[in-house]
Amino acid sequence: MQALTNKGWVEMLFLSRNPWHVLATLAAAALLQLVDLAGAAAEPRIALVIGNADYGGDLGRLANPVNDAKLMAKSLTAVGFDVITVTDADQKDMKRAIGTFGEKLTAAGSDVTALFYYSGHGLQVGGENYLIPVHADITREADVDLEAVSADTVLKQMQFADARVNIIILDACRNNPLPRSFRSAQMGLARIEAPRGSFVAYSTAPGDVASDGQGSNSPYTAALAQAVTTPGLSIEEAFRDVRGSVLSETGNAQTPWESSSLTAPFFFMPAKTAGEGAAQATPLAGAAAPAGADQGAREVELAFWNSVKDSKDPADFVAYLEQYPKGNFARLASNKLNLLTGTTAPAAAPRDAHAADAGGAESTPEQTAAAPAAPSADTPQDPAAAAAMCRDDKVPADTRLAACQSALRASGLDAAARADLNNEVGRAQNELQRYDAAEAAYREAVKDDSANPTYIGNLAALLLDTSRYDEAIAAYTKAIALEPKNNWHYYNRGNAYLYAGEPAKAGADFDAALAIDENFDTLATRGYIALAEGNDKAAVEFTNRAIAYDGSQNSLQSIAVLYLSGRDKDAIDMADRMIAEDDGYGYGQIWKAMLLMRDGKSGAARTLLGSTLEDHREDWPGMLIKWMLGKFDDETLITKAGEGAEEDVRNQLCEAHFYMAARAFDQGDKDSALRHVKAVLETGVYHYIEYYAAAALGRLAEAGQ
Repeated sequence: MQALTNKGWVEMLFLSRNPWHVLATLAAAALLQLVDLAGAAAEPRIALVIGNADYGGDLGRLANPVNDAKLMAKSLTAVGFDVITVTDADQKDMKRAIGTFGEKLTAAGSDVTALFYYSGHGLQVGGENYLIPVHADITREADVDLEAVSADTVLKQMQFADARVNIIILDACRNNPLPRSFRSAQMGLARIEAPRGSFVAYSTAPGDVASDGQGSNSPYTAALAQAVTTPGLSIEEAFRDVRGSVLSETGNAQTPWESSSLTAPFFFMPAKTAGEGAAQATPLAGAAAPAGADQGAREVELAFWNSVKDSKDPADFVAYLEQYPKGNFARLASNKLNLLTGTTAPAAAPRDAHAADAGGAESTPEQTAAAPAAPSADTPQDPAAAAAMCRDDKVPADTRLAACQSALRASGLDAAARADLNNEVGRAQNELQRYDAAEAAYREAVKDDSANPTYIGNLAALLLDTSRYDEAIAAYTKAIALEPKNNWHYYNRGNAYLYAGEPAKAGADFDAALAIDENFDTLATRGYIALAEGNDKAAVEFTNRAIAYDGSQNSLQSIAVLYLSGRDKDAIDMADRMIAEDDGYGYGQIWKAMLLMRDGKSGAARTLLGSTLEDHREDWPGMLIKWMLGKFDDETLITKAGEGAEEDVRNQLCEAHFYMAARAFDQGDKDSALRHVKAVLETGVYHYIEYYAAAALGRLAEAGQ
């Protein structure tokens, strides 16, 4: 997307890193500019507000979106927005309203502030967010793009208008029955990659679901309507207050989330001053301070903070705290000062009850790691008790997080204690699926205690889970150097090598892990890695050792090796164990059916697949099952595999071509098998079992077996 440029006097402040120079510059700039700030609300503000409730069908009726839309429209009108309001809109009405919104933005010029608010059902499919119109007829995943409205449609209208500020608010994460049968659909909404100059707010964390509430409005919108009409709150402060209110209202079950790329301050309603409109006390003799002076002071503070927040000089943060002992960034400044000096400075009290970040807003890594969770009645005030709760895995993750961050605020913590607590913060954030925040906390732990292999291992595990294989390998290498007898460091680094397409290095690490300790998981995966290395004999040997070690366990990797080695009965037995444990997302049934068909038991295979299809009608395993049942031909399956996000398409094509190759191989069609094997290898999906299984199948076909 085209980057949006924010114009303003704050840009000049970055010419100097000296805080006193900055402050002097700000003072002069403020005196020249504050008159304009009083008229900030006069700049064009245009909002589109949509509330959809009366869905009918499986989605039924939501209690609050129409009420939410009306409340937001009223609040936004009160703070100077020209509001377009649409309720219970079908797709045509939604798109027409979005078009009108875009036209108004363009006509208003580049100084416009654009705001979009949506309340109702929403879902993500293939990483893309969709807003659901009323009367949408969505029975399969492919219907979503045809029946719903992509959130990108609104973003494009904002982009085309080149708005000065873009605000997107989505109270659209209600629990939704539609995604349950969709392979590429996920809970809640995905993070939106908005252009610079944007503020994106979700009623709950990306990937999570929100409450519709018990009252006439959702907890999120009720708090938001109050915050936007509170004078003197910056947009960050407004949404921070919203987060605190929602956490309190929902018993910490729902955490609102924001992502900001704003480069200048924004206030829904400037601060009021005593005797507004009358003569005020003056900073200079004979000069009248304008009504927006308080807002100007906030902008001065924000600019000061922006000028020092990345500094490595402790004196800069001392200067900020001396100037703003109870400022909006006082706690962050204290935390940064602690990191730079290795000592603990007393943190100034927050500006108000909600000034401490609840952990939902995205920020820089150092801010994310230190940002305090919402206060809770369950959080002990005693630092020792808070630290004990922080380490108690029986306590819910959000409660542990608040306790950890309370313990971190204690005075006199040494580096080892901070590292331990930050590691626990990372574990809690990881459990809450806040991966950026978890990574930041783990890195703080490693920074304070770089000789602790547990902290490095936790960071490495997160990097592996987020597909950053090179970084994971480097981190596990450090952990191994510190703890060379820990077999799981070798196991995990081996998996990182495998997923990065380096099976030989993966094999060496698994051999090292087995030299320390043998277990089913390591033996089973080592067998599959041998397959990836092209050593089919070793693959069978390791798989046999895994079964001998514990014949009650199961692994898709071992099923693949057994299938390729002609051990159909053993493969079926393992598939049965997987099916009995309801594990494998339908793939246990798919592999068993493939084995049954190869053994001439097509009736049993069709019965198994037919019953499995009931739970997978519209997800990707369901597409494979329909193809195996003859409901799809090869061309249709490949077309289905090509639907979704880019990564999903690669994964689906890998699987589709593998199962086609296996069928062709079992039917004696060597040329077709090799053609599909080639297509699998072109996907480069090293982390899928089907990838290296296809390579082994190709070797068998070429050998004429």
